[in-house]
Amino acid sequence: MQSQKKIRKMKAKWHIDSWEDYEQMEEDIAKKTIRNKEPNITAKVRIIAGKAKNHSLSIPKNTRPLTDRLKTTIFDVLGSDIVKKEILDLYAGSGSFGLEALSRGAKSATFVDAGKNAIYVMEENIRKTGFLAETNLIKQKVEDFLGEKRNFDNTYDIIFIDPPYKKFNEKNIKEIENVINASKLMLPGFKKNNRRKFKGALILKHPRRYPLEKLDLNGIKCLETYNFGLNAVSIYIVI
Repeated sequence: MQSQKKIRKMKAKWHIDSWEDYEQMEEDIAKKTIRNKEPNITAKVRIIAGKAKNHSLSIPKNTRPLTDRLKTTIFDVLGSDIVKKEILDLYAGSGSFGLEALSRGAKSATFVDAGKNAIYVMEENIRKTGFLAETNLIKQKVEDFLGEKRNFDNTYDIIFIDPPYKKFNEKNIKEIENVINASKLMLPGFKKNNRRKFKGALILKHPRRYPLEKLDLNGIKCLETYNFGLNAVSIYIVI
């Protein structure tokens, strides 16, 4: 397997104009550098702060881990609002977001992903960071999870959504729109008789050029969008 340093050098030489090109080149590298028999790869991904600070995390094959810079920005915005909150991490991958939240004082984290490798890697990451008691790991397609009425009995204060980029199809914006609109219903602000002061936040990782303004999202508003190269993160709050 090629080292992470070599991979970074390869990426530095890329000349790309769109996130579609970036996606394709990422897949090409994955095919060349990851052998099919390997359940995971170990990358320089870590917990940035809190009681599990500097614990390294493995990442599943073909998964884009959250960078330190991206995580730092998100959690700087959330600040102390993360403490004692219940987290839902959709398309969880390595579980990096939820585990970072737990390290910083979140009460619990539920991870949803359909990938066999992702589940294997998350089990290991959860074990290594010592958060077995605070986590719930669900092997299921996110769309199926959101389609089960029983799941809406649960309330999550902060929902993180990191879909595969192939789902950001500009010719079919309903795919992402439906995921967001279903997810938001589990935020405290959408629950009857809600007594929580914190109404909830929904965080979406997406391609920088994706036209979020075309999405029909009622009851939430975009607080801010942060750009990171071809990627971006948008933070929504309940209104």
